[in-house]
Amino acid sequence: MAIIHELSSHLADLIAAGEVVERPSSVAKELVENAIDAGSTRITVEIENGGITYLRIADNGCGMAPEDAPIAFRRHATSKLRSEDDLAAIGTLGFRGEALAAISSVTRIDLFTRQKEAIAGVHLHLEAGDIQVNEEAGCPEGTTIVVRDLFYNTPARMKFLKKDFTEAGYVLGVVQHAALSHPEIAFTLIRDGKQVFTTDGKGKLITPVFAVFGKEMTANMIEVPENEHNGLKVHGYIVKPHAGRANRSMQHFFVNGRYVKSRLMQAALEESYRNAIITGKYPSGAIFLDLPLSAVDVNVHPAKTEVKFSQEKPVFEAVYIACRNALAANDNTPQLEHKEKPVPREDNLTHEQQRFAVPRPVQDDKPRPFAQPLKPQLAAEKPDEPEIEDFLVSVPPRTERQSFMSAPPLGNFKPDPSRAIGRIKLPGRPDVPETNNAGAGQTAAKPPQPEEKKTPAIKPINVTYEVKNKLREAEKTVYEPLDSGVRVIGECFHTYIIGEGKDGLILIDKHAAHERILFNKMRAETVIPQQQLLTPVVVELTGEEAAAIQEQLDDIRKAGFAIDPFGENSFAVRSVPAYIESGDVQSVISELAEKAMNSRATVPDRLDDLIHMVACKAAIKAGRGTSMIELQSLCERVLSDENVRSCPHGRPTTVRLTKYELDKMFKRVNQ
Repeated sequence: MAIIHELSSHLADLIAAGEVVERPSSVAKELVENAIDAGSTRITVEIENGGITYLRIADNGCGMAPEDAPIAFRRHATSKLRSEDDLAAIGTLGFRGEALAAISSVTRIDLFTRQKEAIAGVHLHLEAGDIQVNEEAGCPEGTTIVVRDLFYNTPARMKFLKKDFTEAGYVLGVVQHAALSHPEIAFTLIRDGKQVFTTDGKGKLITPVFAVFGKEMTANMIEVPENEHNGLKVHGYIVKPHAGRANRSMQHFFVNGRYVKSRLMQAALEESYRNAIITGKYPSGAIFLDLPLSAVDVNVHPAKTEVKFSQEKPVFEAVYIACRNALAANDNTPQLEHKEKPVPREDNLTHEQQRFAVPRPVQDDKPRPFAQPLKPQLAAEKPDEPEIEDFLVSVPPRTERQSFMSAPPLGNFKPDPSRAIGRIKLPGRPDVPETNNAGAGQTAAKPPQPEEKKTPAIKPINVTYEVKNKLREAEKTVYEPLDSGVRVIGECFHTYIIGEGKDGLILIDKHAAHERILFNKMRAETVIPQQQLLTPVVVELTGEEAAAIQEQLDDIRKAGFAIDPFGENSFAVRSVPAYIESGDVQSVISELAEKAMNSRATVPDRLDDLIHMVACKAAIKAGRGTSMIELQSLCERVLSDENVRSCPHGRPTTVRLTKYELDKMFKRVNQ
């Protein structure tokens, strides 16, 4: 009995759909690529519910003839390949002829298309790959495809889809990649009736770069001029070294106008930043590589995002040299901008400001004597209207007042004898006899002089013998053995704690140990303590990152973050776990986004992953010096807790080196 049989066409279409159509973004990618190949100058993408229930792609390309439209939905039907030789030089984005057939097999689809010279167009309606309606219709020039109810006939595939916001983020990524690769095309993305992305299509690369990377990152970008090396051309935009990100999500690579994921180009880009970027940061940018069609194979995967180069070394060198030269030709020093506070105009002043506003003095070029009196202004004269200055004015300098602590100068003062009452007794002096007349040989009495107060000199503080002994005793306590019997000697390489035990040496990785301690502590806490930020930190992410954060927003809040959506692809962080420094908020959220994108953990394990990342960021950093008291405390906690034998990554925290092993190394023992 034969056990091998031919599959039905419908089942074969479903299998092909599983390779091509994974989610709404897969549908959008295939249809946008077809629109680009049709020579469109304007492409509009509209989605609802993340593209699951509704997705529309409209372009102004060449359109299809009425007789060609039904054929386009058959398997392996394409206008881009004629013979086997065409596979060696594929210059179009779509070429397999499987996209429309695979999409129509798992959706309800409507097609409206009209060629430029045609009076009327054609309308097709398909369900599960079968044409239900084929009629003449009035429609604009180009092609419009409406896809509804994705996976309506395969409900098992629906459970693999994510939330609407997440799926919409993936569609946004597809449109952004297409806009970067084709700046001459105007792209528009509408999500749930709201326009979220647009480009002007004027052919300048900086426009889609600004739309994709944002204002802040674009300001820190430098252009990579077109550089040719061994027949390969490279151009694009890359960020300055100080603007590196905590992940690689903003690295975009294009080969002959096609968005690809290339580890080779990624390695070349990061190599060009060697010794110029902070450790743990990655460069971002958009790199475009143009090379002969025969030098690259794009027929590797149905998704068409993987390519193979016939010669990898020239590709690496071309990307590396272009990026390196761009970095060397620009001043990569961060610039600080000082923004002047605008002075409010008179007509824009509030009522309170007008109350406290003062006239601004009129500048006079003619010099005026310091003691020149001001002329009184007559009532009939109308003064010039002074300019209104903000009520926050500077205080004028104080006028010098006569001091009453010292007597005024006597000058030619002569005492009147008639007013003398008796003797004047000066404090601290003997009595002075009264003189009735100031004769020729007599000296007039001098006025009393204030007694000068002498400020006692500050004596230097001498450290007594007792104080010195106390300091020595405090230093000795640092090296006394701990309760565990281990004496902390110090640390090496600012990374490992060195302790001396009874039977040998103990080496502790302080970062790994502290990470495990914080991880265990945060897991045991029902509510992770938070610290309120003085001002909320707004973090801008890519579409894919924002979708991943949105999907795991509840778990992120449980991990100690007060975070909320703040506009398109942005989030406002108001509180962070108390263990994290406030200056690390940007990098922490970026790492959370990358982890959320790449995480395949189940829902109960997501919180542990987030807590692990927070503990890693908050732990003592390797390579940084630590005080002896902190080393002692950390060593004692590690040796007294059996649950701190390895970090959450699985790396050991403690290594023991016995005295016998040391003696053996130094040949003190025979065996």
